[in-house]
Amino acid sequence: MKLSHILNTLIIAGALLTPTFTADATNPYSPLEAPTPGRITILAKTPFNSGKTSEITEARFKEAAECGFNAVSIADSDDCIARGFRAAAGSGLKIVICQGSKGMQEMSQLVNMYKDNPLLAGYEMRDEPKFSYLPELKDIYEKVRELDPKHMAYINLAVDFGTNEELKKKYIGETGSHNKYLKLIQKIFHPVVWSYDFYPIASRQGKTIVNVTDFFKYMQLFHDEAKTTGRPFWTYSMCMPYAYNCGDITPAALTDGTANGRLVPTEGELRFEAFSSLAYGAQGIVYWAYTQRPPQGPLTGTTAKYSEYYLSAPIDIDGNKTEIWYSVRNVNNEIRAFNDVFYGCKVIDVVHTSKTYPGTKAYTPEFGYFKTLETGTEGVLVSHLHNKGKDYIMIVNHDPLHPQTIQIEFQNPRKITEMLPTGKRKPVTSKTRTLSPGGYILYRLK
Repeated sequence: MKLSHILNTLIIAGALLTPTFTADATNPYSPLEAPTPGRITILAKTPFNSGKTSEITEARFKEAAECGFNAVSIADSDDCIARGFRAAAGSGLKIVICQGSKGMQEMSQLVNMYKDNPLLAGYEMRDEPKFSYLPELKDIYEKVRELDPKHMAYINLAVDFGTNEELKKKYIGETGSHNKYLKLIQKIFHPVVWSYDFYPIASRQGKTIVNVTDFFKYMQLFHDEAKTTGRPFWTYSMCMPYAYNCGDITPAALTDGTANGRLVPTEGELRFEAFSSLAYGAQGIVYWAYTQRPPQGPLTGTTAKYSEYYLSAPIDIDGNKTEIWYSVRNVNNEIRAFNDVFYGCKVIDVVHTSKTYPGTKAYTPEFGYFKTLETGTEGVLVSHLHNKGKDYIMIVNHDPLHPQTIQIEFQNPRKITEMLPTGKRKPVTSKTRTLSPGGYILYRLK
């Protein structure tokens, strides 16, 4: 079937559907059960090394909870899923079943088996589905929603294709643009949560590169679609260094940073991804991936061919904590500390200083609250949030690699306090502030 025919079929099918879900001002997941009730979802994908049933233990899941996660996704065999539900019972973690490879009958059996399990958070129907798979996915998705209307079933969408138009067409078909693609997804699936992955930080020949432009472009796009449809959105964070599309590479290049991929993420980089998302109102942060993925084959001789080779993760290939685990824990603990600010919040406005990005708004004095706001060349994100009768102003450093000094003066400083992750608040005094790499400041308006 040609892609053009698939597109026409989908548009017609989508036009005949009526939205079955309505938004609720107090619960972003209504009428569904929130995947992590009352809390921002912090989800670890792959809580154990693929196929290693010996790692599916209570200790491994409690370790993930200690790292600040409140949900995990399990994607392996039916046996691994069953073991995971048993092992997670005392951890406080909720479980997302990720089984995009299963057909209608297999998925139906899985849903009927776990839909009444109190640990179930929902189902990830497919990770980065290609456009040609959407008709089949639509049928399975509707069946899952029919069998289990209480729990979310969602799709994680791919958005990053660089300048590869052929690859782009494989994922968004002949829609031609991400905006039209999301409109089509809304017609077909009426998503109960919008989920996508875009990883803005990469390495090229040992040099870290940050694609801030596309990062905020897609953030704004999904924020806007979530607002229009009355649904929450989730973003992904890369916490696993790797080499990719590397062809023939030396074993040394896998660890010395000369291969293309991602170096070990710093705490500032992880904080930048998470808190930029939260400033835009994201209700879920998904980490790819909690455990190191096994290699695609052995490194033999002087070279080896890999499309992706994972170098580490919060938990390495031997099941040990790495420095990344502690960085992730620190960021997650900060997210949890400000849960009452972010969970179910309404985003009033998001603006950017110094630099703007496609679809985003530039800061102007009309934003209000500030008498003075001067930032460095990289600029900052400024968000106005409202939650349960309270208003908040959040400032996030655009630069995840370097600190930035800003000049800030409020019109009414006595009516504003700075919120700290410790739970304490302090009065606004200093006009000169230095934001750490990827760092933020959160203010509450009295």
